[in-house]
Amino acid sequence: MTALEALRATFSDFYSNPTIESIADSPRWTVSGQLDPNHPTKRKAPIDMRELQQNQRLRGAYEKTSNCLMTLDELMQFLPNAANHTFALNAHLDRILVLDIEKTCPPEVARELIALPSLYSELSMSGQGYHLVMPMPASFDEFPIAANKVVLKEEHGWYEILIDHWITFTRVPIPAERLNDRMASSRTWDEVYRSLANTATQAHIDAGTRQSVSLEKPDIPGEYEAIRVMTAKPLPKTLSDFHGDHSRFEFSALSTLHQRLSPALPFLSAEYDTEYSVSMIAWLIYEAALAVLPHRAKHDEYRNQMPLLLNAATDLLARRAPSA
Repeated sequence: MTALEALRATFSDFYSNPTIESIADSPRWTVSGQLDPNHPTKRKAPIDMRELQQNQRLRGAYEKTSNCLMTLDELMQFLPNAANHTFALNAHLDRILVLDIEKTCPPEVARELIALPSLYSELSMSGQGYHLVMPMPASFDEFPIAANKVVLKEEHGWYEILIDHWITFTRVPIPAERLNDRMASSRTWDEVYRSLANTATQAHIDAGTRQSVSLEKPDIPGEYEAIRVMTAKPLPKTLSDFHGDHSRFEFSALSTLHQRLSPALPFLSAEYDTEYSVSMIAWLIYEAALAVLPHRAKHDEYRNQMPLLLNAATDLLARRAPSA
């Protein structure tokens, strides 16, 4: 038996699962690990597999693309002894969501949730929580604001639904005794999703996010590198794609810049020993927008005491903030 065959046999529930197989060829796989062994208190982050493979350098993944990530087969061949497999989930592409049940979730609630029919299930890293890969709920398209969040959080923090987010698979099945202890759920999966999506929609402009963005530009370590990541490639859509609607075009551009920046932040955070605040992120998106968007007179106007595009960047972050 080869090493890969042994690996597949050890975690057969994971590797032979049809849903996992359906995303295996997507080049969005990596490993979550400690970027600085000398500072074990620093949080783990998804690793840039290409940099590690080509230059033996450990750094965070700055893009959720094949520039940093691999297919599942590539990952298995490169690091057959990896402690985990981390996937850059994009529900809009993958047509699945992940229900992440925290170890702090009350046992009776957890027992109901793991009774929901799932496509794949496992223990979380702590061994006390759970990951359930779920189908797209019937109501997904009814809540466009929620659908564009990265994650929907239950109000007590007991569980969350991952939409556009890293998921670290442990590949460890839920023990039989816990499955046998499941309780019939009083809600369907669609009802669970609908409850969180509805809350996110009602509170889609997060006041805390808006209040945390400073009116004066903060000092931002790694500003040049961050803006380069966001602006190195042309925007995927032009004004003509929006039939001349500047507002829709500019919001799409800001969304693209944010999507490019987000996976680079763990790397920049480790590189510059900085926790990037919401204010820093809003200003980075704003500065990048000034670099890539054609200037128009409206950009000189102010909204909520902010330049128009800074206000739009703040609004974007508020909309994408995890729901409470």
